[in-house]
Amino acid sequence: MIEELASRVFQARDVAHRAHWRTDSYAQHVALGEFYEAVIEEIDGIVETYQGQFGVLGEFNIWAVPVANIANYLQGEAQWIAANRDKIARNSAELQNLIDSLVALYRRTVYKLTQLA
Repeated sequence: MIEELASRVFQARDVAHRAHWRTDSYAQHVALGEFYEAVIEEIDGIVETYQGQFGVLGEFNIWAVPVANIANYLQGEAQWIAANRDKIARNSAELQNLIDSLVALYRRTVYKLTQLA
């Protein structure tokens, strides 16, 4: 599960970076820039904590996907992460907290994209 999370987060980072370049909204430009910069730090902390408890993660792929609506995409990803939180964390309270922080970043970004743009 941790490999799928890492793959999805790196994919979301790339999708957000492309949307950051393509938007004509300054508010969206800023919100997406904040997201793609912060999300790597979030996943790095999760993976390092996971590896400290359970060992090195396996290989994973990153796919480039076209996204028509970045806010809907990020909302869907936040829902997937939240729904799989306990499987990913494997009963680790520390990992659950870090994953909650990651979901919060996604949801803050969705708020900024939909309400402040």
